[in-house]
Amino acid sequence: MRTMKTKNLLYVFVGLLVLATKVSANGSNVLRPEGEFEYSSPISLVMSDSRDELYVVNQTHSSLSVVDLKTSQVVETLSLGYFPTDAVATHDGNTLFVSCLYDACIQIVDLEKRTVVDSVKVGHEPYGLTLSEDGERLYVANSMSESVMALSTHSLEILFETLVGRNPRYLTEIADKGVLAVTNGLSRSVTYLDSHDGRVLELRDLDRASLLRDIVATSDGSYAIAAGLIAHDEMITTQIERGWINSNGVYVMKVGKPGHFVTVPLDSLINGAANPWGLAMSSDNQRLYVSLAGMHEIAYVDMARLLDLVDSTEPLEVTRLSQNVEAFDSFGLGKRFETGGNGPRGLTLDEKRDKLYVANYFTNDVSVMDAVSGVVEKLIPLDSEEREMSLWRRGEMLFNDARMCQQNYYSCASCHQEDGTMDGLNWDLINDGKGNPKNAKSLHDAMDTPPVMWSGVRANMFAGVAAGQRFLGFIPNEENHEALLEYLSKAPRAPNPFLEEDPVAIERGEEIFNRARCQACHIAPTYADGRKHDLGLRASFELRSRFYTPSLREVYRTGPYLHHGLADTLEEIFTEFNPDNKHGLTAGLTKLEISDLVAYLKSL
Repeated sequence: MRTMKTKNLLYVFVGLLVLATKVSANGSNVLRPEGEFEYSSPISLVMSDSRDELYVVNQTHSSLSVVDLKTSQVVETLSLGYFPTDAVATHDGNTLFVSCLYDACIQIVDLEKRTVVDSVKVGHEPYGLTLSEDGERLYVANSMSESVMALSTHSLEILFETLVGRNPRYLTEIADKGVLAVTNGLSRSVTYLDSHDGRVLELRDLDRASLLRDIVATSDGSYAIAAGLIAHDEMITTQIERGWINSNGVYVMKVGKPGHFVTVPLDSLINGAANPWGLAMSSDNQRLYVSLAGMHEIAYVDMARLLDLVDSTEPLEVTRLSQNVEAFDSFGLGKRFETGGNGPRGLTLDEKRDKLYVANYFTNDVSVMDAVSGVVEKLIPLDSEEREMSLWRRGEMLFNDARMCQQNYYSCASCHQEDGTMDGLNWDLINDGKGNPKNAKSLHDAMDTPPVMWSGVRANMFAGVAAGQRFLGFIPNEENHEALLEYLSKAPRAPNPFLEEDPVAIERGEEIFNRARCQACHIAPTYADGRKHDLGLRASFELRSRFYTPSLREVYRTGPYLHHGLADTLEEIFTEFNPDNKHGLTAGLTKLEISDLVAYLKSL
């Protein structure tokens, strides 16, 4: 394992942030229940023209499948680091770089020898990868460090690290522009960086964007296109139909025009295109492919028509187009085709054979689709043995499945991400009245901390899941209900990257936590107390001032904070939103003491 060699760091990070796998206050830190079968869960695909091979990154199996494209058979499976997520091959096709989310590293695979030959530590939870046009640099989106790194592909030296938005997921280099475009999954924006020195060139706000995923650029560098949800959190959730709550689409941006974007929905009027994820584009910029992870479909998009629509949309028409869930059909932008599998995420295009390969996360296979007609020609199984899907795995699958929802515009994952956490937005659910939007909560501790919802309107998670199915458009089904509860009762928890970052600061922070009487309401092991409290944070439009104490477990990943989401950081809870000293006795704490307190909170 190589250590970080740092040159020209734009931001100084104190030490390496080392992942810990030991048990902590937040439970077992495991991604599946004990004894659960390790399904493949393919998430990313890379094709080698020179070798006629397809490389499949299997996330929950922590492996790489090598598929012979001549026979469509898996010929070898290599072990990888913990929870691999994305991969990219060097231009000569000899080396594969793989991001390992929970090992905080990039692994280097020699494709000729089919073996992992090296590894380099990067930031917290590295997600998307891309190579520079000249192949000299590897760019990494560190989702939990909220940064982008550039590494030399030869020495693996880190050339720069730059802070971007919240939860950066994927990135791409814009041809001939010297620009990187990065999707920020939890801050409704795309960050543009100078690809040479890492300077932030622009933070482009995308209005109603939510859970942004993949991003691609046209070969001439004129346009960047990102996939994501169109979240209407400005609306009261009084109806489900026609994308009132969430719709789904692509965000098309003119690269050389700061601030420009046009949102184009991929939905049909009564058939949503839930959870756009992966993107692939033909080299002639004529065809765009979008995986619809919640609908198990691929949208085949006519790029000429898409760009004509974008170019002809006047600034005053942008919002109206983003709300037009008939646009995909009425403008003849393309067609949608089923993949034959469940949970499509990563895509790769084989232009030599005119095939599209699709990673189906929940059926553990790869679809081979005709890149023109959309016909599924075959499915390539990845698991070494077929097994009946467990109740827990079925619950995870259903959580990400929009077909349970009336008109298919959203899944549970549309507000709680694919892992059951949250989207960072404030939603005005009408189960406790209207006109009082509140921040979406992670579901990871909901089973252990009844009642649920900020105002406690559901007695427990059993009632909450049932009511969600009944009132938010999910078709009630007893078997589905049982599977969802099984999944949520054993929610997947990522290893806490802050657990051992600074043990001394964490110890001091725990003492401050107790001295400030935080433990009076945040009681271990759930760090909640099942009671309502008035912290003096009632907004002018709110009818109530008392809310149930949220759990502090995994608080490092659940921002923004407080019931109204006004605190962007944990520090702001104490420096900006505790004027009356009701939220712990934190008045008078020094900057160092607040820093120590935050270090302790992040370790929970």
